[in-house]
Amino acid sequence: MRKVLVNCSLLDGIKDDVQSNSYIIIEDQNIVDVGTGIPNVGPNDEVINLDGKFVLPGLIDCHVHLVWDGSDDPQSEIHHLDEAEVTLLAYRNAKDTLELGITTVRDVASPGKSVIHLRNYINKGVLPGPTIVASGRAICMTGGHVHYLGREADGADEVRKATRELMKEGADLIKVMATGGIYTFGEEPGSAQLTVDELRAAVEEARKKNKKVAAHAEGLDGIRNCLEVGIDTIEHGIFADEASLIQMREQGTYLVPTMIVMKRLAVDEKIPGWALEKAKEVVGPHQWMLENAIQLGVKIATGTDCGSPVTPPKYYFDELLIMEDAGMKAIDVIHASTRIAAECIGLEDRGVIASGKKADLIVVDKNPLANLAVLKEKKQVMKNGEFVFGTVKQSNPKVETFS
Repeated sequence: MRKVLVNCSLLDGIKDDVQSNSYIIIEDQNIVDVGTGIPNVGPNDEVINLDGKFVLPGLIDCHVHLVWDGSDDPQSEIHHLDEAEVTLLAYRNAKDTLELGITTVRDVASPGKSVIHLRNYINKGVLPGPTIVASGRAICMTGGHVHYLGREADGADEVRKATRELMKEGADLIKVMATGGIYTFGEEPGSAQLTVDELRAAVEEARKKNKKVAAHAEGLDGIRNCLEVGIDTIEHGIFADEASLIQMREQGTYLVPTMIVMKRLAVDEKIPGWALEKAKEVVGPHQWMLENAIQLGVKIATGTDCGSPVTPPKYYFDELLIMEDAGMKAIDVIHASTRIAAECIGLEDRGVIASGKKADLIVVDKNPLANLAVLKEKKQVMKNGEFVFGTVKQSNPKVETFS
């Protein structure tokens, strides 16, 4: 049976404006037709009248850690657990994420194969959940940034072997730790960690299996190292200067800013003092970087680092408001959170509402172009052609209306 969504205001992830009086026809898990006016409806079609509500592609978060729950010290919640228990907790966090309307996530560091196992069972249809693009363990130097979620490796040959191991384990992408960060004791976010030769080895091996490489890169030297070897996405990018931002634009490198996690860490005194002080120092440079990246036309994809300390999934929407405040138009924020995010993580079958794409979408009551904050509010969530969150009230045997 096909689902026919009618009478909606559509933000399709492609155009820059709202398309009124739109319809969307869905068969199985895919969108088969999109248009305006009155669609051709068959006798067995399920017609759902959205009565002027706004429909968008399902939202995408390009940087999460599903094994963490966003509490004050999420690593302490899992460090003593075995991998099966960690996987169960990751599933709880994944369901919470989907309920918010975030239908796809890229998980960029998790212990063992915990999130890879979860991804597999969601893909098989055994468990409902968001689509997960998973790196598995991140590659870091011995004792490097969040080494407890990583595969430690030193020297180009060890990194090369680690990359091959992770791809054998089923990683969708390779995550490398190019610099230090906030939430590992005894290091600075500006310090380079993996060397150019080590980063190049990871990229060369990933390319052999058509995998993308994402880099935790906060300091300028580490960012430059990543750009030199052709890393696909720069995560955080705190201390990027104008020259490196221009290089990102020219190379087509994606920036995933994750502004909200730094802002949260800088104001929450429940986190350790050493982390709080580091976070306070980076908020200003981070904001400057994002504003300049927007002005220079760098490709920006939405990512939050949700799951990290004091940043549970609900803060996704604050990231959108920060991006708007930094100079992005509301429609550009939506595109960064849908189509551009999908391109960033290599999922060309979603991120827009168009024929042939996956039927992942959200339904909201108000126009998000007028106020992005409405995306925080009550919504209906469709995943793979089925409404998984949000109630439907039948008004007659042929037409249904969301209550």
